[in-house]
Amino acid sequence: MTPQEAFSRSQSGFAAYRDHRFVDAESVADAILAALPRDPNGLYLKAICRRARQDPTAALLWIKQACEAAPGQMGFELAAAQILGDLREYESARTRFMAICEAFPAAPEPYLLRGLMERQAGNLGAARSGYEGALERRADDLEAHRGLAWVCESQRDWPSARRHGDAVLAIDPADAGALSARAGADLADGQPAEARQLIEARFDASRANPSVNASVWRRLGDACEAMGDHAAARAAWETGYRALRDHLAPAGQFLDELNGLDSLKRLATAYAAVSPPQSPKDEDRRAPVFLVGFPRSGTTLLEQILASHSAITGSDEAPLLQPILEAAGDTPDSMRRFMAALPHERARLQAEYWQRVGALGAPADGVFIDKLPLNLAWLGVIGQVFPNARIILALRDPRDSVFSTFKRLFRLNTAMLRTYTLADTVALYDAAMSAGEAGRKIAPDLRVIEVRYEDVVTDMKEEVARILAALGLEWESEMSDYRERLSPTLSTPSAAQVELAIHDRAVGLWRHHAEALEPYAAQLAPWIERWGYPAR
Repeated sequence: MTPQEAFSRSQSGFAAYRDHRFVDAESVADAILAALPRDPNGLYLKAICRRARQDPTAALLWIKQACEAAPGQMGFELAAAQILGDLREYESARTRFMAICEAFPAAPEPYLLRGLMERQAGNLGAARSGYEGALERRADDLEAHRGLAWVCESQRDWPSARRHGDAVLAIDPADAGALSARAGADLADGQPAEARQLIEARFDASRANPSVNASVWRRLGDACEAMGDHAAARAAWETGYRALRDHLAPAGQFLDELNGLDSLKRLATAYAAVSPPQSPKDEDRRAPVFLVGFPRSGTTLLEQILASHSAITGSDEAPLLQPILEAAGDTPDSMRRFMAALPHERARLQAEYWQRVGALGAPADGVFIDKLPLNLAWLGVIGQVFPNARIILALRDPRDSVFSTFKRLFRLNTAMLRTYTLADTVALYDAAMSAGEAGRKIAPDLRVIEVRYEDVVTDMKEEVARILAALGLEWESEMSDYRERLSPTLSTPSAAQVELAIHDRAVGLWRHHAEALEPYAAQLAPWIERWGYPAR
């Protein structure tokens, strides 16, 4: 096979690749490379087929050979940067993207693909810069507008989300991502009727996958809720979220990892099976503060108010306890082994935890609040590893907490996958609270400060002053203006609510959905009684 014949043949392979016939495309690449092992197009085609078939490690080996065989080819270099991103070698990928931008200063593609990679990495600021760089070089780039509509929606920059969403809708009037961004902007502007009308007139769920569609269903539900059409709101949320759950976990096959529903159920049993060692109080000289509670119980609001104190630093949901939780495990056997080793391991676990805290930039002489709501289930482990820890337990009427969690559409993880149906959300609440209570029994000296969401929104200063007193601190007048010091990168899904002035309009909203909650009354009743909320 001559190089000219290889080039001609590669075109059929690229055509098959564009048609998503990756097996056929890779067969073409293999035939070319069998005859010409250093053929650049054959190597490149092989690399992108391996990437398409979810084998980025092999893809990187092939694309490196392609870049060596034909240096300076932008397409080859871009593929290499993307594959590095797939492998989460983000710094190497960024270096490669920067080099491509320098070599091809007028090309929008490096900026566009850098934006996509940063979006996947969760780096919204860098993603936005990438997409904006693409638009500077090609003002009508549809994919850049799509990316910016999503990023600006995620950053709650509603004027920009509207502008980029409208740019997409002008070309593709039914684009799901743009509809979500534009409807979100309408809702932020207090125009739920406009958001609802836009979605109902244009949304076609068959055009996008359930992951994209779920955001549109959420916006439709929120618009209906704001208009007082609670039945329509539930129908929208249930339709979109159930489709997403079925898409992510076909046939109900859920991930079984720490903090998943099955894990939390095991954890309560594991606590009951162990006899924890005595832990000396003076062993942990620095006392961490853990802010826990079921999602949508006011944990984010509390963290942001408390973090506005001059002596307090917050974690913004960094998974700092994860290595400890993995060591403890969620079975009776793993928990027994962990507790048996703890007298010898406690100092090391504490020291490594504080190293992770230090890496966040938290000062060593202040109060550090580790906020991750579902650490609620791990109170037994926390109380044994950190004998001097203080726990701020955020509580809210279980019915409000459950329904608010269900309708919020949290980002996917093992636990939050169980919030995409109301039945699963109730089961997760029950399991998390049961594990938390079982954990407190094996750590009876744990100092727990219970705080009700309803009290915080009624008299914020009094409740926060009570928490501060338990932490050995006093109220600072500047804390009344905590919203002025909110982090612009606040990552929690509750950020949009925390940015608003404190109000009590969310208290008792479960009553609008009492009929939907009725099938779960028996599961929730013990917790309603446990936390002292009225039955009706």
